[in-house]
Formats: sequence, C-alpha cells, structure tokens
Amino acid sequence: MADLAAQLVKSGALAPEALSRALAAANDGDIASAALRLGLAEEGALAKVLADHHGCPAVDFSRSAVPTSNLAVVAPGYCRQRRVLPVSVGKSEMVLAMADPEDHVLADELRFVTGRKVLRYAAVPAAIERAIDSLVREKNRGSQAWRGPGAPALPDPGAPWVGVVHGARNPMPGSLEVPELQPGDMLEIVGVGEEVAHTPFDAPTPARRERPREHAVKAPPPMESGSATTVRLQGVGAGKLALVADPTSEGRDEMAAFLGKLGCTVLQAANGRAALDIVREARPDLVTLEALMPMMPGFEVCRAVKGDPVLRPTQVVLTSAIHHGTVAADAKVAFGADAFFEKPYRAGEVLRTVKVLLIGSAVETGDPAARAAAMQAWRQGATLIRELRLEEAVAVLRQAVARDDLSAEAHYYLGLALAKMGLLFEAAAELARSTELRPDVDAAHQVLAQTYESLGFQKSAREAWARAIETCPDDGRKRAMQARLMKLLGM
Repeated sequence: MADLAAQLVKSGALAPEALSRALAAANDGDIASAALRLGLAEEGALAKVLADHHGCPAVDFSRSAVPTSNLAVVAPGYCRQRRVLPVSVGKSEMVLAMADPEDHVLADELRFVTGRKVLRYAAVPAAIERAIDSLVREKNRGSQAWRGPGAPALPDPGAPWVGVVHGARNPMPGSLEVPELQPGDMLEIVGVGEEVAHTPFDAPTPARRERPREHAVKAPPPMESGSATTVRLQGVGAGKLALVADPTSEGRDEMAAFLGKLGCTVLQAANGRAALDIVREARPDLVTLEALMPMMPGFEVCRAVKGDPVLRPTQVVLTSAIHHGTVAADAKVAFGADAFFEKPYRAGEVLRTVKVLLIGSAVETGDPAARAAAMQAWRQGATLIRELRLEEAVAVLRQAVARDDLSAEAHYYLGLALAKMGLLFEAAAELARSTELRPDVDAAHQVLAQTYESLGFQKSAREAWARAIETCPDDGRKRAMQARLMKLLGM
C-alpha cells in the first residue's frame, strides 16, 4: 500500500492532502477505490498509476464499452466476488480487468473454465464494481452493451471497446521486432512452394521415445516431484504404467487406489512441473491431472502432453473439485483431455472410464488425415509469411488450427502472422497456446515475449523471456535474450 500511495502522489494523480483523505477512507488498503469514490482523482489517472504499479496495461471503464453477453462467459456473482470483469471476449482470448492482475491462480482458474487465454489488465476495484452493476442493469433492459461516458461511438452497438491505459514507465514499444534476436535464417522460412525445410519445432522433444522396460520407476520424493507405488494385480491395467498428479496426498492416494485395483503400476506427482517431467521420462500409459496445481496447472500439462508428437498417445484425464457441469466437455475440446472427472469421485464412473482408456492406451489418437492436412496447411502458411502475404497466411493457418488444434506449429505460425499484422491480442493467445503445447521450443516463447512487450505487459514479457532463455539451446541467442531481459528489468 505504501508503494502505491507514493506512486499516486509522485505521479500527480493525488495531492498529499487528497492522499490523506483517501487513506482514511480506504477499505483494506484500497486507496485507488477510495480516491475514485470520493472524487479525488479521475479514473484514467488512477488507472495509469496502477499500470505502472503492476507492470501491465490498465482499463479505464469510463472510456470502455462492455457487451452484456460477457456475463454469460463469467457470471456476475463470480465477477463481484473475485473483483474481475471480462471487457472483451474473443474466440481464444479474453481481456480481463482485475483488481489484482498479479493473481495468477485466479487467472489460471478462468483459463481452465473458459478455455481462453486470459490477458490480465489492472483496474480500479471500485470501477470494476460499478461496471458490473451497470452491465447487469443493461442486460436486464435487453441492451447489447454498457458504455462508459467517454466510450467512443461504434458502428456495432454490441461491440467491445477497451479503454486501455499504459503506465508512464512502461510505454508501449513500437513495431514488433520478431527477427531481432534470431541468428541467420532461423525465422526465415526455407523452402519452395508449399514445402518448408526447417522450423523451430524440428528439434527432438525432451520426451523419452522408448518406454522404460521396467515400470517400477524410481521417482523423487512425493512433495518435491513424485513417488512410485508398485501394484501387480491382474486386470486390464496389468503391465500398464499410470501417473497420478494432485497437490494433496489424499487426492493422489484415492486415485492411485482406483488404478491399483485395475493392476496398474502407479507413480505420483505433487505439482504440474514434476508431472510433466515424469511423463517425459517414464512414458506412462495413463495420466490423471488435477486441473489447478502449483508450478504448472494440470490443464497446461495436458496440452503439453498432447502437443508433443512423442507423448500424444498418452491417455490424459483432468480432474477438478471446483468446476463441474459443462467444464468436462469444454476441457476435452480446449485442452485435448481424453476424459474429465469431478471430485468427489464416483467409483463406478472412474473404473469404467479408466478401463476403456487403458485398453486404448499407446494408440495414436485423432484423425491422421486431419493432422496431415493441418501440416500441409501450416507449411503453406509459413511460406506465405516469408513472402509477406500475411492475410493469405492467416486464412490458411486458421484452417490448419481448425484441422489440428493440438499442432504447436499451426498455432505458432498463426500467432506470428497475426503479430506481423499488428493483431497482437489474438497473436498472444495463439502464441501462448503454442508454448503450452510445446514448452520446450524457445522460438515460441521469444515471439510471445516480444508480443507482450508490444502490448505493454512488462511482467508477462519478462516471464516469457525467462522461459525462452531456459529452453534455448544456442549460447549466442541465449546471451542476446538475457541482455533483452536485463534491459526490461532496468539493469
């Protein structure tokens, strides 16, 4: 609170005497809301300070238009309770105004529920509350949108408009510099006609290509990474290896007991990153993942498994104690899961479903013809990008994604084309999906980092640069990216 108070005065958003009044009236240290309610500052000025404070753009609701249909994506009660509001909702991304845009757990929860990439924007909490109330009133009147007093006139009365505010210390950079840190022709698409000879995804994945002969794999301790439970009963799971990933020991033990009854050898992991490491090394036949886990959400692990050509045959089940109903079908479509279980588990459902999955384990899933058509389409799209025929490239690459949503290459090249066209919100969503499908490819992290920079998401850009550095195999590129990261950190 002290840092934000100092920033409000230093920026000129609040005079010292006004700050004293806001501090006295603030609930739970929410100075910005107190200042807005007392009329001590304009919302835009407060939003600008919040953008600096959180290292991301902010929303000025007084200059925004929000479709009432957004409340069907995130319910009003949830919005009020968590102090969030979706300002713009696209097919694969969502601009979310948040009282605390650094709440990654909340953002992950909404990503799982909606299946959309969440672009986290700061906003004055009191402004969010006002906008929610106004949006509900307009919805009840049958209006298509609520409009702030300073929102521009739009041809489509139901279209969104985000009143974006950038911080003074984090001005939005100029054009996206995709080739800047690429050596030679790494992002130059080499090939003739529809054929591309080389892509950043050609490097072998980190996954072990052959399954270990012995399924009783020794794993690290439970809370650090995983543990192995060897069960050798006769059943459909005899000779099969399973992994149970859940942040609680109770959750792991309960699912492990189900799988043990079927004769599986069971490994355990307490967080998402450990789960992905174990899947890559041990190549289990079946994986169950709690959707929201520390280190890496389960739905991201699911995407990474299904996006890896080596691991794609692995049967993956997502589980959740929080979200029920239509989330099951949505999870299968959005993240590539083979099944979804609600908690508390229903024993009959779990055993029936797992039996079917184990019988089909280690069998390639999906339509091979569709994947082949998608590959041809994204290779053609990559060539079109090289020729700067960007609109054609986007059209072709959208077809590639539609044919194989688990193709990291299709999402990467679509994101690259959209970024080059300046459609940065949609580009960020596509590139983020590519990094989830293939988190081992540094090029996707790099272009995503540059896209975040151009959008003004400084903290997200730093995180993406860090992942790019971590996965980059080339020392020269790694040093260049480290220099870029140091610059973003002000060092």
